[in-house]
Amino acid sequence: FSEIKSMNNVMNLLTNIFTHDTYTFSHSMNVTLYTLAMTAHLGFNEKQLNEIGIGSMLHDVGKCEIPRDILNKKGLLKDDEFEMIKMHTEYGFEILRKDPAISLLSAHCALQHHEKLDGSGYPRGLKGDDIHPYGKILAVADVFDALTSNRPYRKAMLPHEAMEVLYAGAYSHFDPAYVKAFQNSVATYPVGLTVKLNTGETAVVIQYEMGSPSRPIVRVLNDSNGGLIDKPYEIELAKHPSILITHCDAILT
Repeated sequence: FSEIKSMNNVMNLLTNIFTHDTYTFSHSMNVTLYTLAMTAHLGFNEKQLNEIGIGSMLHDVGKCEIPRDILNKKGLLKDDEFEMIKMHTEYGFEILRKDPAISLLSAHCALQHHEKLDGSGYPRGLKGDDIHPYGKILAVADVFDALTSNRPYRKAMLPHEAMEVLYAGAYSHFDPAYVKAFQNSVATYPVGLTVKLNTGETAVVIQYEMGSPSRPIVRVLNDSNGGLIDKPYEIELAKHPSILITHCDAILT
């Protein structure tokens, strides 16, 4: 009964997120997929997967308390507006911790997903091992999805560009073990994704190489003028460093 009640409460909160801001809803779903892929790869048990799964779905529930015009502002946020945005972590924690059907560790996913290893995160400026592993994992998944999503104030990064941000922030912002887990468990260029190459050609990803997340195998379908190629051919990007992906469809959104 408690599990059924928990899921009912989760669904009600997800509905609130969806009606308040559709981007936050889709972002939450993406982060959940990334998080579960990472934790399954790391060998988490069923109880842990349930805790972090619910926590990741609801990590941004506190944004329901933030006005939509602030959430979706096209220009740079003013200092007071950013301080308001930052409050979503504490709002979310309060919403979840008061729900007896939701684990306190799930509630801490909302509270800690913007904390950073060096203490420069928020809301509490926690450092290192003071941050729960769930918070560290969510930080990686949250930033990757945010960077690869189009927002009113900027265009989406390409997945390999977002990965470079994660690599650069390892040890200071992100736990390197979880950056590696993300790299080894999430297809940053998933099979079936349409991409454009710096040659002007259009291709589709046909195979993902876990050891080389930014260099999949692609099948070229259109020439640089957009015309269909009579005999599509494959390129192993890992073997052709001069050929780059310059554009791709939205990832999971």
